[in-house]
Amino acid sequence: MKYSNPIKKIMERELARIEGKNHDGPTRVVGEIGRLHSAVQSLEAVVLNRDPSHNDAMHMKKSHEAGARLAKAVEATRHRANEILSAYNGSLSEKLMDRTGLRPPEKLEGIMRQSELRTVVRSLDDEKRRDVLRDAVKAKDSDTLSALFNASPLVTGIDPNFLREMRNTYEKAVAPDVIDEMNELLETDNALQAVARTAEKVARDSQDEQAMQAFIRAQEASEQAKESFTAAMQEQAQ
Repeated sequence: MKYSNPIKKIMERELARIEGKNHDGPTRVVGEIGRLHSAVQSLEAVVLNRDPSHNDAMHMKKSHEAGARLAKAVEATRHRANEILSAYNGSLSEKLMDRTGLRPPEKLEGIMRQSELRTVVRSLDDEKRRDVLRDAVKAKDSDTLSALFNASPLVTGIDPNFLREMRNTYEKAVAPDVIDEMNELLETDNALQAVARTAEKVARDSQDEQAMQAFIRAQEASEQAKESFTAAMQEQAQ
């Protein structure tokens, strides 16, 4: 189908990408893609399976109503997806903090110790600052890394791009599964947003008589081509 097939391909691609991974958040987001796929298929069924007793105006009214239902489905899907992202991003961020040990200290003693360490690092030249950070990442020294990552680059004197690079390196080293799930969640959400935009276009098209007539003609031509091809194959087989 013109509208549902592209969505189906995205859904299948995302399912294949997360197959075998115990990632509940991304799986739920892909489930929302499946909901939209079903909703678009339902609209196509309404448009293509015209009641013989309905005239053009009545059929367009049904298509219009199906489009309105689809638009509501897209809105509801986006709302559910936002709730999924908020919940799982929050839980994954907490898990990452626990696994990396990068949670900022709450007690005064820890706060003062990190402040003193940053003062020492800031007094060094640029290359030595980088060496301190590299060594801390290599040693998985979470106390030093927490002090350097949880402060403004202005306080540490370390280049912000280098800080981001080292933080990414450290997080991937100590919590690769958490980082992988966070990336999967982002990827599946990007796929969902692309599907939602497609579904929104379908909803708009369903309220455009010319667009629907073109869709019906294209589908009829596709079916006729399939029938001709099947007949030709059967003739060759005889």
